[in-house]
Amino acid sequence: MLDEAIKLLNQGQNPDGGWGAVPGKQSNTESTALGLLALRSLADSSENPAVRKAEHWLSSSQRSDGSWPYGAGATAASWSTALALIALSDSGVEGERLVRAGNWILAQEGSKPGILAKLILALSFQKKAVHLNDDLIGWSWTPSSFSWVEPTSYCLIALKKIKSRLSAKAVKERVDQAELMIYDRMCEGGGWNYGNTAVYGDPLWPYPDITALALIALQNHKERTENQVSLRVLSKTAAITDSGLALGWSSICLALYGHDNSELRKRLEEKFVKTKFLGETKAIALSILAAGDRSRLFRV
Repeated sequence: MLDEAIKLLNQGQNPDGGWGAVPGKQSNTESTALGLLALRSLADSSENPAVRKAEHWLSSSQRSDGSWPYGAGATAASWSTALALIALSDSGVEGERLVRAGNWILAQEGSKPGILAKLILALSFQKKAVHLNDDLIGWSWTPSSFSWVEPTSYCLIALKKIKSRLSAKAVKERVDQAELMIYDRMCEGGGWNYGNTAVYGDPLWPYPDITALALIALQNHKERTENQVSLRVLSKTAAITDSGLALGWSSICLALYGHDNSELRKRLEEKFVKTKFLGETKAIALSILAAGDRSRLFRV
């Protein structure tokens, strides 16, 4: 599987050095970041021109404020800045780029309801729509909107990887609150959904890919009860998924926590052999990162 996945990833790289969602599509920051991480995890990465091309695409795509747009031709800053920063954090790119990206992430925060909205909710006799502490702020998909678990997890990983280059006080304040937000959003019984734990009183179920990302972001709290409970939930939910993305992230997460991921990797290989993940760059890149000790690139 590994040799075939590497071959597909190299073949799918666009002439500009980036990757699209699938071969032939316009390059975007998310796919390129994961593609770069996958190729950089290989033993001969320093001699692979595809790595240099991908690094150049990401470097040249960075906006002056330190952020990245989602794709080629886009102009607005996007959540994919965190993934670009993760991909470049251990590369030879100049440190000033990393600092600008880190400071941009620190300046972003999800929104929370205003005073009027809170008053209306407090006076409402209807069953509460969602159950969460809206005073805890993480990061959003689009600037100044609701905080979600997935972009918050990416931003936490990015900040933790380059924290020595940034203001220690600023990083600690944002990281501490974002971690509290993620724990507050944990599903009943462990694991994570996209943003809420319940809607109109009905508990939501955890997804393996979101649970894995949250646990990767919280890897420096391995012994916490919430982490251990969620690891067990992850093992159960990942064992019955067919998603290449979910299997990839779950395998990476278990490896980072020192757990046996051999069964998930076997399942990942079986799914890859059957479908080649329909050529999806992200799933193929994650299948490479899930092999061996390549999860180290997400260690903080």
